[in-house]
Amino acid sequence: MVKRQLLYKEWKQSELTFILVMLVATLATPFLFLMEYSSFETCLKDTTCIVDSPRFSYIFKTDAFLSLSWLMGLFFAVIQLGVERNKGQMDFTLSLPFSRSTIYHTKFFLGTGIIVVVHAVSYVLTYLLILGLNPLETPGLHSGYFVSLVSSLMFYSLFFAAGTLTGSSISQAIVGFSTAILPFLVFGLPMVHLEFILKTSGSWVDKSFTYLISPMSPITYITTDPFQSDYPLWFTGEEFIIPIVMMVLFYLIGLLSFMKHPIERNGRFFLYRTIDRPIQILVIVFGVLGFGWVGFSSDNSMFGYIAGMVIGGVVGALTSYFLIYRKR
Repeated sequence: MVKRQLLYKEWKQSELTFILVMLVATLATPFLFLMEYSSFETCLKDTTCIVDSPRFSYIFKTDAFLSLSWLMGLFFAVIQLGVERNKGQMDFTLSLPFSRSTIYHTKFFLGTGIIVVVHAVSYVLTYLLILGLNPLETPGLHSGYFVSLVSSLMFYSLFFAAGTLTGSSISQAIVGFSTAILPFLVFGLPMVHLEFILKTSGSWVDKSFTYLISPMSPITYITTDPFQSDYPLWFTGEEFIIPIVMMVLFYLIGLLSFMKHPIERNGRFFLYRTIDRPIQILVIVFGVLGFGWVGFSSDNSMFGYIAGMVIGGVVGALTSYFLIYRKR
């Protein structure tokens, strides 16, 4: 499924970028840990500085790298597919004596492998620092790294699948982010409008967002603490299991898309002509619902509601036309 020659080609194609990102991402958390420890030690020596405890502690739930590591998955996916199409190199890759499934799996293996290695090496370095410096407590170390890894892999799989459907890096990013918030658009906007029409208290909408929409939205999992301590979970381990399931789903969608689309349409928004019109209709509908909600919220009148829907329809139609039907 993964060919060594093709893997070497994929690595050499963006070697410098991969190495730089790996170095920065691997050393980010250990470096931040050391900086915090150094600042704490300096504060202990300063009589005007006040500390909560005489021993150092580090909260990994607030670590910048762990909170933003999902960007690494997005970046690798765009580099491997969107940027390659922008440069016109995808046609060459597909002309090599390898099947489409082999090319897909090799690219996917390289991206996921780098993400796993980065998190593993960063974790080992951080753990060695903890053993050496012996801080008082390090809450969220294990769960923080694991959630960060799973979220990064899920977003990589999501944007990789988006790249198999689209013809440029910009369209890949737009489709990826749109999918990340899709449950809010598909379920959330109609619920809000029903609340307007039925004039209810809105509590059922809040509960629906909390119990249903948030857990199934990829955007929810981009931090090391996707749910607060009082968040009503569906089941134990939800913050780990759901993104893993979504990762597998996006992987399968990307595989089928990469194997089945007939020709490359570099520069086009979608590689499949057949989905241009349905997506345009969806964008218009979301524009109508979204701007209608904003219009009603602004003055709580039917005039604002209708005016917002009209404006949303126009904006959605123009936006979808220029994005989908104009070649880049």
